[in-house]
Amino acid sequence: MQVVSVIAAKGGVGKTTVTANLCIALATGGRPVLAVDLDPQNALRFHLAADPGAGDTAGLVDAERGVCGWAQAMQRGHQGVVLLPFGEVDDEAQVALEGRLAAQPHWLADTLAAFRLPADAIVVLDTPPGPSVYLQQALRVSQLNVVTLLPDAGSFATLPIVERMVDKYCRPRADFIASTYVINQADASRRLSRDVLQTLRDELGPRLLGVVQQDQAVSEALASATTVRHYAPYSQAVDDFAHCTAQLLERFAPAAGAHLYR
Repeated sequence: MQVVSVIAAKGGVGKTTVTANLCIALATGGRPVLAVDLDPQNALRFHLAADPGAGDTAGLVDAERGVCGWAQAMQRGHQGVVLLPFGEVDDEAQVALEGRLAAQPHWLADTLAAFRLPADAIVVLDTPPGPSVYLQQALRVSQLNVVTLLPDAGSFATLPIVERMVDKYCRPRADFIASTYVINQADASRRLSRDVLQTLRDELGPRLLGVVQQDQAVSEALASATTVRHYAPYSQAVDDFAHCTAQLLERFAPAAGAHLYR
């Protein structure tokens, strides 16, 4: 089992969109994928669930409390991805959950181990933006991080925040591989976007997993309750996410996986 955390220091950068499309690309390449939504916004289901409006609202919060089993909380998503949504929760239940997670720092690691997933499975964790108990849980088990940025000055300024968190929770562990970056919604028609993108390329170097160009097909696919790979299979976004996925797999196994997406 390999674990990827998709993280962001600030909201509005398309982190959940990146999470969903990496999951789809990995599953398309033949890997068993479990997508876990650790964000109380519970939005990953809109990207991955075969029927986002289904009446069953069970999720991680319900399974953690013992209201339902873990298998009941999971659902089959697009392209065979297995989705564990966060679930619907009120403010009091959320505060109580966060207290329990703070008191059990290795809760997520123990929970994932209990699933006994196949050795070639990849767990992709969608996390809330900024510091949180959910992000702490994710970083304690993550082997590879995918930090989502926009090509703007605000994202550039958040780089030290992310690096400090990775230094604290990831780098001391022997199984940690790397912290990588995806620059999302790059717009070649805007000079500022081009300039910041080049600055980020220079700053990140080999840590840059890839660049996803701004593509209307992404939002159109979400509005159509389908994946961009199904909605516009030859779009720029599909190609960009395929490249990012190939680079991700190369970091897990340098000699394997890259041929799936090239």
